[in-house]
Amino acid sequence: MGNALLQKELSAEGSICLQDTDVLRLYPRTLPESLESPTCAEVALCRYLKGEIFPQFAPPPYGEIEARKLSDQKPVYLFHEKTKNIIVVGKLFQHRFIPLEEAWLCAQKEYFNLKLLRGRFGMSDDACHVVAPLGKNKELSALLVTEKAPGRLLDHYIEKAVCEQQSEPLFDKLSYLARFFVKLHCNSEIEGQVSFDLAQAYLRELLDCLSEGPLGPCERNSIETYATAWWDNNGILTTDKQVIVHGDATPTNFLFNDHEVIAIDLERMKRADRCWDLGFMVAELKHHFMWRTGNGWAAEPYIGHFLWEYTASYGDTQFFYAITRRIPFYMALGLLRIARNFWLDEPYRKDLLNEAKRCLKYGL
Repeated sequence: MGNALLQKELSAEGSICLQDTDVLRLYPRTLPESLESPTCAEVALCRYLKGEIFPQFAPPPYGEIEARKLSDQKPVYLFHEKTKNIIVVGKLFQHRFIPLEEAWLCAQKEYFNLKLLRGRFGMSDDACHVVAPLGKNKELSALLVTEKAPGRLLDHYIEKAVCEQQSEPLFDKLSYLARFFVKLHCNSEIEGQVSFDLAQAYLRELLDCLSEGPLGPCERNSIETYATAWWDNNGILTTDKQVIVHGDATPTNFLFNDHEVIAIDLERMKRADRCWDLGFMVAELKHHFMWRTGNGWAAEPYIGHFLWEYTASYGDTQFFYAITRRIPFYMALGLLRIARNFWLDEPYRKDLLNEAKRCLKYGL
């Protein structure tokens, strides 16, 4: 494509302005041959946003598009069209060494999960819902576009509680989050009982990963031994019904806007024990207080409040005891998952491993 023709196309399609020094990396090998340059990739992205996404909000013409990276760890961007003030979020599933076909399967899965929850399981309106999917495009690095959810992340309120002793906002948001999970789990509950096969497989995956880092053979053997007691303990992990779980319950995947809770990142959604969500969130609370204050016990009031609010919203406070019997196992899984993060220093990762081991050993 000649320079004159390229400039004409850029003028027609518009351009994307990056804020600060953020880089929007669309892998050229995923684009048609005629678009194998960063500038032409920008044209392709503009064409897609203006042709497929923005018309869902307002008719053309459209102006400049500003892009801002939202995550240090993932290629997630906010796209802001200035003329009509349209704001959407784009998530690129192909990054680093992930092949396009694998990335595209993940993008399709999350798109389908969001559609399913909103269309079939009532998670599209009122105070508890999931973000709306707007489109997906394989050639643009397996791009998934969703609406921009308003509000602040749960992580914001955890930081306020830890650093500024503002505890009430966190208690408040945890109550709303508990109601979100009750709605998701109750709307999707089926008669089939939970199997611990999924948990066993995930534990092996975590231990295999950690064995390449801070987990030694002796510590792995101890964790596996304590976990075995859970499989053998009178079906404690198989007494509940299967529900749909978010699957990635972290403080950065839930936004709060007044009384609203909006969930994002549904790529790991599945049918499992409801404690998969509850235990992972409890592990996150424990981790954030351990990490930021050195005192994991400081999280206990918030953990207890969150679990009690879940059972109270569920409508059966006796259910509290059934859930809390299983929570230590899933909390251990959550702590092991967090310990995989290589950017945490090794002594702290070992602290997380020890805390997970205590959950498995003393939780029964």
